[in-house]
Parts: sequence; C-alpha cells; structure tokens
Amino acid sequence: MWREDLPVNSLKKAFSMVATAFAAVALMLMGAVPASALMDHSVDAVAGNDANADVVQADQDESSQTVMPDNPQAQLPDSVSESIPDSATVVSENLAVTAEGDVKDVETGETVTDPELVGTEEQAPDPLAKTDGETFIPVAAADVKEAVDEADASAEQSQEQSSTDTDGKVTPAQFTSNEYGAYWGSYNNTKAFFESGGNLFVQQAKGVIDVSQWQGNIDWAKAKADGVEGAIIRISYGWDNGFDKTALRNISECKRLGIPFGIYTYSYSYDAATATAEGNDLVGLLKKAGVSPNDLSFPVYYDLERWTWAGHQTPTDPNVYNGIVNAWWGRLQAAGYNNLGVYSYTSYLNGPLNHGNIRSKAKWVASYGPRTNFSYSANNRGWQYTSVGHVNGISGNVDMNAFGNREYVNPAAHWVTRNGQKYWQDADGTYARGKEIFDPDSNAWYWIDSNGVMACNKDVYLRSNGGKWVRYDSNGHMVKGEDYRYGGWYYFDTTTGAMAKGVKYISSTAAKRSITTSSPARWPMARST
Repeated sequence: MWREDLPVNSLKKAFSMVATAFAAVALMLMGAVPASALMDHSVDAVAGNDANADVVQADQDESSQTVMPDNPQAQLPDSVSESIPDSATVVSENLAVTAEGDVKDVETGETVTDPELVGTEEQAPDPLAKTDGETFIPVAAADVKEAVDEADASAEQSQEQSSTDTDGKVTPAQFTSNEYGAYWGSYNNTKAFFESGGNLFVQQAKGVIDVSQWQGNIDWAKAKADGVEGAIIRISYGWDNGFDKTALRNISECKRLGIPFGIYTYSYSYDAATATAEGNDLVGLLKKAGVSPNDLSFPVYYDLERWTWAGHQTPTDPNVYNGIVNAWWGRLQAAGYNNLGVYSYTSYLNGPLNHGNIRSKAKWVASYGPRTNFSYSANNRGWQYTSVGHVNGISGNVDMNAFGNREYVNPAAHWVTRNGQKYWQDADGTYARGKEIFDPDSNAWYWIDSNGVMACNKDVYLRSNGGKWVRYDSNGHMVKGEDYRYGGWYYFDTTTGAMAKGVKYISSTAAKRSITTSSPARWPMARST
C-alpha cells in the first residue's frame, strides 16, 4: 500500500523496488533467465496461450516505468542533472558522457575522473568497469530525462489511486522468453528463437553466453550441463592491454569440454591507424592463446560501441567507422582469420555505424526488447536478448544470446576438438569411428580410430579395393610420396596413398629405392646409389 505522505522520489524508489522484485520472480517463473531457457520447446506450447501473452504485456508495462530505456535490467536515476545536455549519452545507471567526451555523474552533473572508469590519456579503461561487468546499451540523455519524468508522473498517479485500486494483480506467465516475450521454440524440426509475436529470428539455433573476467572463474562443466551450447569469449579491449584476465582459462576450458566458442574484442579505435593496431594486437593474442581459425565455431567479433576514454573522442562519422572496420578486418584476414563479424547495438548501428559495409558485417546485435529492429544481411546471426541470465557455474548475471541461421542450411561435416583430440562429426550429427574420411577444407584424407579420435603417425591397413597399407602423418594427413621413418625410406602412391613394395624408381631423382623387408609395419626403402 502506498503512503500518501511520501515524496515523489521516495514513492518512485518504493515502486522501483516492488517492480524489481516482481520482475525477478516473473523471470524465474517464466524461464527467461535460467539456462533452462535455452532448451527446446514447441511453438504451440510456448506461444499458444493468449492469456499468458497479456500477462507478459502487463509485466512489461509496470516494470518499464522504472527502468532505463533499452535496458530493462538497469534502474532509472531519481533525477538527471540540469547540467547534463540532451545530446549526452548515458552509458551506465549513473554515468553520462558529453559530446566532448567528458564523463559526468548523471544525478549531480559532477565530472568523473576516476581512471578505473575513464582511463588516462595513455591507458584505456576496462569498458565494463563502469557497469560492474554488466552489459549496458548506451542511450540518449534526452530519452532518460523523459523516462524519469514519466516515472515521476506514474508515482504520483499510483499515490492517488492506491486507496481505490484493489485488483489488477498479475500472475507471471510460465514459458520461456526474454523480458519482452522473445522465446525459444522449434522450426523445421530444429531448435529456433522467435521474436515476440512469433516471427522467426533463427532456426538451427544455439543458446550461447558471452563472458569476460567479470564472470569470474566459470565452472564450465556445470554451465555446459545447464544447457550452454556455445560461448563468445572476450579476449581483450583496445590494444597493448594484454589478455582479459580469464580469457586463457575460458578458451582452454571450452576446448577441453568441447564447447563451441568464438572471440570478441572491444574497440577503442578512433581512426584506421588505431584499428590496425587493434587488429595486429588481436592476432598476436590469438596466436599466444593457441586459437587457430579451425578452433572457432563462431566468428571473431569486433565490438563497436560508444566508448569513454579520457582525452579521446569516439568517432561519429560512419565513413570514419568504415575505415576502422576495413583496417581491422584486413589485419585479421591477412593472418588467416576469415570468420569475422561486427557486434553492436541497434541504435548505434542506425547511427554512427550506419554504413552499408558495416551493416553487412554486423552478425551479432544487442537489443533487450521484443525484437532486434535491425535488418541483418548475413544468414548466420546472433541476438543478445538479455543481460540478466543465470547459469549454473557462473556467479551473478551473464548475457544470453540466440545464434543460428535465418534460412535453413544443410549441415556440413566438420572437425570437433575435445581434450586436445580431434573428432570428425558427420553432417547427420554422428561421429565417425573406424573409417577413412575426406576433409574438403584441407583437401586431405584422414583415418578415424575406433574410439573416434583422428589417427596421427600411424600405419593403417585399408581392406577396400583389394587392400592397401597407408600412413598418416603428425597432422593426420594421408602420406603421399616419399617418407622417412623407422630408420628407412618408404614410398606411397601419390594418388591412392598405397605403400609400395619391391623396387621403386623415383623419377624426380632418378634414384632407385628397394624394399628390404616384407613386414607391413616395417617396409623401409633403402637408398641405392
């Protein structure tokens, strides 16, 4: 019950606490936040109840009165200082940055100089420090001011109606969604994610989290068991800042447990030269971390946002940003990393990043609403749909994402690395065992042992086509041509890979090599002069 003697700000705080508590209960019941929300549900079971849809709207209307625009997890301030111009950008619950790059306290208007939050002219700050590790979508100060005014009016109205309103209770709905009704389901007999209202976002979908040092030391085994199907790992920010403190461990654990992963780096670039520096720095970190292009199931993402860094200003011209993206992209491609993408949020993509080239590269978008409101060019895409997920093995909140394909793609066979061993997964999802396979990407034949592991440095007898002995090298490739091993020379047919017996003349050297033993595993070819 509201107290009539409470001032507006106190009423707003009380209302905020009630709405926050309600939202927490609603999200737990709805399954929007736990990793169980990543599990498959039929469309009928998820979206077939109109009453439930009305409940979601009621919760949305009530909680939206006290939260930041575009950020349902963040509370509105009690007020916005008159010294904060409408043109400023609010970058956290209590910080705003002006067009000149000055960081201000939202409520007091005082300039913030803490290097942990704004950095120094020589050193960029951790971009997540100003939000204590939470993802926050920057929003125009004018929009925040308007939301504060609306919240004040709502608090006053609630005070007036508190003595007469006795019904209107809301029962939380029990189906998976984000805070605004986007939900998991099925499409084409595959897992899928839908916008509120039922429009397909992606099919062949996976539930993916993105993580940094702010999630601490993750128990990845628990996270995987809780439904996590992939991870995007922050490796760095800016350039010359080294690794994210948990990046190496996160990469190692995902490799060990066979969790598909991608990489992201947060950009502080303001021109093509600094973007080149970021690209070179990232390539070096990837190599130090032992991450090859083949290790990546998801792209390497360039995280472009409205940043704050003392003594520096964020670009605002899409053409400048296009030069930044092209410079970074070129450095990664030159190093062999071709699976790349841009990450940002909708308002930034529709503003400073509004360039055709950048938009075509944007494959991962943050939008905490019923839909992304972004027109993707790429078929494979990701939607960061909430920042307040909870997963076993992680303390606190974690971002949740839906990744997949808008149009169905016939799955291709591919390698899977687990505990340092390589396995071949066929297009039907089964793993090869005790057979030979061909990988078109490397243009090589491989042997898969009966335990499913790729054979290395091994001779194998293949019974097909009359039978033949073949050899696989340290990379698992079938050996063709000459090979020195076991103290002698061997020759393998350059087409079939079959091990030769008897006398073999090598045309390139006009040398004759003769087999001196008939033991299948020991057929050294002695050089003759």
